[in-house]
Amino acid sequence: MNPRILISCQNLGYSALSTPGISTAEKWDIREFNLELHAGEKACFHFQNEDQRQVLWRLFQKKLKPKTGSLHISANTHLHTDESLWECTNKKATVKVNMESKLFMPRPWFGGKRENLDILKDRLGLTGSIINIPVNKLQPEYAARFWALMLVSANTKVVLMNRIISELDTISLPLVQEWQESFSGITIIFGEHHEYLKAVKFRKKTQNKTLKSFFSTKISFSASGLAKHF
Repeated sequence: MNPRILISCQNLGYSALSTPGISTAEKWDIREFNLELHAGEKACFHFQNEDQRQVLWRLFQKKLKPKTGSLHISANTHLHTDESLWECTNKKATVKVNMESKLFMPRPWFGGKRENLDILKDRLGLTGSIINIPVNKLQPEYAARFWALMLVSANTKVVLMNRIISELDTISLPLVQEWQESFSGITIIFGEHHEYLKAVKFRKKTQNKTLKSFFSTKISFSASGLAKHF
């Protein structure tokens, strides 16, 4: 049985308000975008500018309405972004209290099996007194690792990733990559995060696998908004 389609885009397009002197073709941020993503697939999108990234980011979250076509997310499929996970935390509460939210699984799927959340905390160094520190009092490296913990334990089927990637360190980066490899839902990386992609390539090389086997879909958007698979 083939994995079910979780995300489908058909002729998706969005354009900002018309600008004097700019042709119709030039003012499209995204246009004629067709895509199908199945459970278990990983994708990365490269953009010509920040406006394009923001438009598609907001379209996926249903914060913008397409000007053409459609974007369909399968029923009962929860979508989260790395930014929404961070924004939903109670910054005055401790790491321990935040992780008790029903948003997070006590035994998330990790590395091909259910893993106890405490083991993931140990790998990230979120142990001892650290888990009892309010989030807004954490040192930056521990705040980023807490963010990574939320990402890999979120009860969701679709995750959009962008800002967290530049915050990952030598402890949290391999953990996020290991989670991404066996995640049963869809992960989409927005933007050209060269260091992350370099780390992915190195990890695959050491495991005698190819970069192609990691990302099922790689798309680059042109200045006129057209998507090209590469």
